[in-house]
Amino acid sequence: MSRILLVEDEEGLSGAIREWLEDEFYVVDVVSDGLSAVEKLLHRQYELILLDWMMPGLSGIEVCKRFRSSGGKTPILILTAKTTLASKEEGLDSGADDYLTKPFNMRELSARVRALLRRPQTAPQVMLIAGPLALDLNARSVSRGGQLLKLLPKEFILLEVLMRFKGQVLSTEDLIEHVWGADSDVVPETVRSHVKALRKKIDEPGQSSIITTVHGMGYRIEK
Repeated sequence: MSRILLVEDEEGLSGAIREWLEDEFYVVDVVSDGLSAVEKLLHRQYELILLDWMMPGLSGIEVCKRFRSSGGKTPILILTAKTTLASKEEGLDSGADDYLTKPFNMRELSARVRALLRRPQTAPQVMLIAGPLALDLNARSVSRGGQLLKLLPKEFILLEVLMRFKGQVLSTEDLIEHVWGADSDVVPETVRSHVKALRKKIDEPGQSSIITTVHGMGYRIEK
């Protein structure tokens, strides 16, 4: 699971980017101004930051400079309508790792996101195992006994979170934060319905569920 911070003040664009990236199995937190971005970065670790240049209060360039000066290492992709070479130099010199001009194609955005996340410090090769399940983070695939399973993006992330914290009980609030994002309006019933759907896909008929319900507390994968 890669968590991305999207900092964009244009509501329509931020919504479109968030929906696109969530369909590609990322967890996306969204803020609309620079000061909120600084606050988020003080309290949460992200694998990638998508940062609009022109924003109210504090520009993306200033956010980038503050983050880098505080020791932040997370890759940053600047999003901006500025197209001059001088602007690109300014963006990259501020500490950004890449630069994408608006308007852009979502497929190009995805390619740049993947390229930045492939860097060794942010995307190590990882395979998660729980009983007969094998979850490949790089291929974004899940198999049971060698047979590939077809999961929806949120089902994949939900399973990944439970497998990463194998042996620990995760409350519905924990799962909402990890799978949908701290700023989402998801309710506990949504978690329950996703767990139910996930069980139907990963459990073997006639066998106990891989996901254990700990009544009054949450869910856990024990194996």
